[in-house]
Amino acid sequence: MTVSIKDVARIAGVSTASVSRVLSGKPGVGADTAERIRKVIEEMDYRPNLGARGLVKRTTGNIAVVVPRGSFILNNPFFSTILEGIAKGIDQTDYNMLMSFTSLQQKRLLETQAVDGAILFSPRNEELSLEWLKSIGLPIVVVGSYLENSPFPCVRPDDEDGIRQAVNALYQLGHRNIGIINGPMSSMHSIRCLNGYKSTMLELGLDYSDGKVFEIDEFDVFKATKAMAAFLNDHRKITGVVCSSDYLAMGVMKAATMIGLSVPEDLSVVGADDVPISDIITPSLSSVHVDLVGIGRKATSILMDLIQGKQIRKRDVVFKMEYVNRATTDVPKNS
Repeated sequence: MTVSIKDVARIAGVSTASVSRVLSGKPGVGADTAERIRKVIEEMDYRPNLGARGLVKRTTGNIAVVVPRGSFILNNPFFSTILEGIAKGIDQTDYNMLMSFTSLQQKRLLETQAVDGAILFSPRNEELSLEWLKSIGLPIVVVGSYLENSPFPCVRPDDEDGIRQAVNALYQLGHRNIGIINGPMSSMHSIRCLNGYKSTMLELGLDYSDGKVFEIDEFDVFKATKAMAAFLNDHRKITGVVCSSDYLAMGVMKAATMIGLSVPEDLSVVGADDVPISDIITPSLSSVHVDLVGIGRKATSILMDLIQGKQIRKRDVVFKMEYVNRATTDVPKNS
């Protein structure tokens, strides 16, 4: 038998309005009474009817998490760890989380206003039209690097400084021939990583050339391993590489073994973001740490503020990164 708000009010000896205030967090109910109502709610296992509430408030009770290139992104621990933070944030609300993986699903969810807001994993420039996203009029928060002047609040790691720290760490170990393994330039994340790499190489007085930059078409390590192996084989003078993600760094480690290079004896490797598996693999991966779960939680918090009509002062929330030295980095041979 379904428990109603009237049942809760009757057992607690209060009005349905008082129960409703406690459920919505509104003032007007004394502390002792509110505690009594909450106890009855728990004992009776009462669950608010979000559908009925939506009819009154004209809301859906749903939040969309829009994931371009779905299957690939879920395999990437960077995204899945942020997703954990988003889920934890949504757990603190009455909202349900709906995920979409294809363009068709995304358009259905957003165009039909089937959700009250959306968290958008940084899309490529060509994937979701900025004009279209603005036209649908939904509260949207972007996770990860997006546009320089995004019309939507953005929560992201400090990619540029992260790569700067990675290059500096290799330099301090004695490396002078340092390359970068990066993603496609259609991604703002990749652009920021390249900027960090280039500016740091020049600041340190090291040779910067396009020949030391390897860009893959996709962040899919499985597709890119052979190409990375060919790049490393053609550039044997490179003694250290920085990567725009831990996912890519793990691919580089695999690629190195394919051509007979040992990590870190022949090649030092640094990842970015410090996903949980980085410390578990062998050798453990040197990386640049950022609070990925915190990024997910923060994105959810900002979206809730937007939905409630609050003004968002800080629209570009940047999480600091910090280099973590592990077993994939060492002094170069013959140093």
